[in-house]
Amino acid sequence: MQAKAGQEVPMMHRNKRMKRPVSASELAQMGMCERRVVYEHRLGERSTASQCAARQRGLTEHERFYLEAVRASYKKGRCYVATLIWGEGPETAALRLLRDRVLRKGALGRWIIGGYYRSAPFICTVLVRHAWLQPLVGIAIRTVAWVVGCALRYKRRERDR
Repeated sequence: MQAKAGQEVPMMHRNKRMKRPVSASELAQMGMCERRVVYEHRLGERSTASQCAARQRGLTEHERFYLEAVRASYKKGRCYVATLIWGEGPETAALRLLRDRVLRKGALGRWIIGGYYRSAPFICTVLVRHAWLQPLVGIAIRTVAWVVGCALRYKRRERDR
């Protein structure tokens, strides 16, 4: 159907019960069998018992792999949240240096470290369940680390004068 200038083109709307993002598997299937896409649009997804079982096995394996990685990251220096978000990257190493060289020197810093170690496992659990929070928390941590880094550089410059 051709649209004239200034006229809207009618769009095909998905069934209300199918409001979810399209997966990569579904996109690949669209390229292979467009009839299946039309049928599923009209009738909804219909999976066999073996397909449901295979999907569940895959999801279980992905969850196991993810939890194994999280557990392994806990063993490496206990920088829970940064390791969960960035892995063993430069951000995590910088935060560990901040902890070891700055926070551990004073009583307040040690108190902050202790509070962090008590609350971090819960925070990580929340971040795993709500993955959309990870980039936001990452920005917040990066900002705090940047501010502390700037303060340390300023203090070092003042000391060297």
